[in-house]
Amino acid sequence: MLIRPFCPDDVAFAAHPSELEGWSVAARDYESPVQYEPQGCFTAQVDGEPVGVALTVTYGKLGWVSSLVVKQAQRGHGYGQALLDRAVAYLFDRGVRTVGLDATPGSADLYLRSGFQPAFDILYLKRPPQPAPNASAGPVGPLRARDLHAVAMFDWPCFGSGRGRALRGLLQLSPVAVLAQDGAGVGGYLMARVTHDHWTIGPWVCTRAAEALLTHALQAIGAEPAHVGVPTANAAALQLVHAHGFAEYYRETRMYQGDPEGIGRPECIHAIANSEKG
Repeated sequence: MLIRPFCPDDVAFAAHPSELEGWSVAARDYESPVQYEPQGCFTAQVDGEPVGVALTVTYGKLGWVSSLVVKQAQRGHGYGQALLDRAVAYLFDRGVRTVGLDATPGSADLYLRSGFQPAFDILYLKRPPQPAPNASAGPVGPLRARDLHAVAMFDWPCFGSGRGRALRGLLQLSPVAVLAQDGAGVGGYLMARVTHDHWTIGPWVCTRAAEALLTHALQAIGAEPAHVGVPTANAAALQLVHAHGFAEYYRETRMYQGDPEGIGRPECIHAIANSEKG
């Protein structure tokens, strides 16, 4: 087996096994880490053919394993372990203090064997097509590019590290983006974008005005279906999305290696961006 740098031609390969797993991953989700962190993306190759990929991205002192996928027919040969070891070594060599990832139910044992610890679960919920609720009162308005510096500074302690570059990219993909801000400063924000046949809500990070942010977003989304990934450590967020018609359908586990400070404050994270971006 050869582990080589990931290249643009590998995007279609990486997306295909993800589709077989039933993951809602678009090709652009693989392109983003390659653009942000080209030296931290790897392909495992056997007899000249790709069999697996590992993609990473760094957010300051936090390193993120965006994707680790091996073709089903090639599993059980240690390719996933080798890719993970290469990815983690790369991230710590870059000077990160924490490496994080979101583990699917079938992959958690691999990460545990590699020294990762569970931090909290991510509960995925979906809201079927239905009329949007009335927008709750609150200091909520559009989130624009000029707001991103203040939003990134607010987001930093909540997420666990600075991710301004990623937030800028997500905003470009998010037709719905709202900001809660008043005289006390930024109180939260929410972005939502179309993924396949539904809207994905996230990131949604706030210390106040959570319901106002959600209902303003649902008003903009209208009667279309929406999905959201909520940390189980945030009981208030789970209660809120259940109250607005979301029902559970899937679960992953956020895991980390290194300094636990890098996992941030999940009580402020009402929805993750996605498992590829954290």
